[in-house]
Amino acid sequence: MSYAIIRNANHKMNAIPLLERHNERQNKNYSNKDIDLSRSSENFHLKKIEAATYQQEFERIRKKHNLKGNLRLTGGKQSNVMCEFVITSDKDFFERLGKERTRKFFQDVYNFVTAKVGEDFVVSAVIHLDEATPHMHVTYIPVINGKDRKGNPCKRINCSEFWKGRDSYSRLQDEYYDFITARGYDLERGVKGSTAEHLSVAEFKLKKTEEQLAEIENQISEVEGVDEIKSANLPLNKVAINKSDYKNLISTAKHYVTARKAEEENISLRAENLTLKNKNEELRSENSRISDQLHTLEYKFDEFYSSVEDEVALRDENAKLKSENARIGNQVHALTAEIFTLKEERQMLTEELMEQ
Repeated sequence: MSYAIIRNANHKMNAIPLLERHNERQNKNYSNKDIDLSRSSENFHLKKIEAATYQQEFERIRKKHNLKGNLRLTGGKQSNVMCEFVITSDKDFFERLGKERTRKFFQDVYNFVTAKVGEDFVVSAVIHLDEATPHMHVTYIPVINGKDRKGNPCKRINCSEFWKGRDSYSRLQDEYYDFITARGYDLERGVKGSTAEHLSVAEFKLKKTEEQLAEIENQISEVEGVDEIKSANLPLNKVAINKSDYKNLISTAKHYVTARKAEEENISLRAENLTLKNKNEELRSENSRISDQLHTLEYKFDEFYSSVEDEVALRDENAKLKSENARIGNQVHALTAEIFTLKEERQMLTEELMEQ
């Protein structure tokens, strides 16, 4: 089964050039061996930058729309100023779609993104077909509606506010899944969390416990309605009771014990449920952090790989120039010797002419 996959990563200003080099295929070589540069001509854009670079495009959009924001663009602790969606599925899904429907799919996906972030704030949208699985990179500026210092409405760049809410990424997955399946694409929503199976079991047990408690409450109400208990001619502290009521009372007592145990288990399961949810959120946060670091490291490694390649090329060119210089030096030496010989012959001829 193919899944609807959409991921988001946040980027600081100093990481933007690395992001651009990867997305726009500006490197000559990549550490990712799935990238086939001979097929990079098949890649296509749904939106290209108007400026020369991503950073210049950021400034152009910022100025054009008068975007506010207390941003730290330099130094060690910078603000997140751009985000990036990476949207894909598996290889089988795109093979089933075929070339033309794949282009239509990414156009539909782009419509989803622009509806969410605003097309004016999209920096670049490029589809990579030169890797094992087609996917789209959409780089955008996270813009929110806010107020300036005077209290007037304005547009602000604020990544944390844009993604405010602990379940914002989960809502993104739900919204994307609903949008894309409504347009006829046969995809499944991704698993919401690694603890989903445990939470399902806990919810099932909680439901069964609630059913047991409801049944016991009904039986207790039946026992409370018993009014034919007799005490005549019986020893002290003993009463008579109808057989049916006795059976009801015994059954209720047994179920009451079971219910108490179920209630205790219910409390334990609720605590476990809360712990798992907290752990799940921690794992989500850690996964997002590691994903962001991995993304940055990949760009840095590609840049290093490219710089090393340039250094090797310069070293080879330097060796060629040294060889050419040596060859020319030998030619100069030979010519110098020949000139010296010619000068001697000229001197001898001059002396002969003078003698004559």
